[in-house]
Amino acid sequence: MYVQCMEVGRDKCLPVYYEHLVLHHRRSIKRILDFLGITWNDTVLHHEDLIGKPGGVSLSKIERSTDQVIKPVNLEALCKWTGHIPGDVRDMAQIAPMLARLGYDPYANPPNYGNPDPTVINNTHWVLKGDYKTPANLKGYFQVNQNSTSQHLGSL
Repeated sequence: MYVQCMEVGRDKCLPVYYEHLVLHHRRSIKRILDFLGITWNDTVLHHEDLIGKPGGVSLSKIERSTDQVIKPVNLEALCKWTGHIPGDVRDMAQIAPMLARLGYDPYANPPNYGNPDPTVINNTHWVLKGDYKTPANLKGYFQVNQNSTSQHLGSL
């Protein structure tokens, strides 16, 4: 997909790195909206406030990441995969050479994504401490693991 994006040109295709979207969501979303020609609105920073509400965002009951989407942008899922890579796929430089081409260190586990914005750090503390509560209109909608923690986020 990256190659096709580069072929059509940056005026028609905007590569977006997930970790940039998480770490610097205001800056990333602003860049995306500018690219699309859409006027900025602070509401885009608080998607969690619109979930399950009339005229808001509908969610899938079977999508695995739905429990993350109801929370404010936080670092929980960004490092959750680390330490869970099977031995037969650990040589990421060999298996996925595109990682290096995209600027990733294929040997870093966990990777160093950079420093998150203060808002994301605060959101992460809020979520990991268990202060985040599923909105009443979504209770029972799907299983939410509100008390999950990550050893990689403990130093924030």
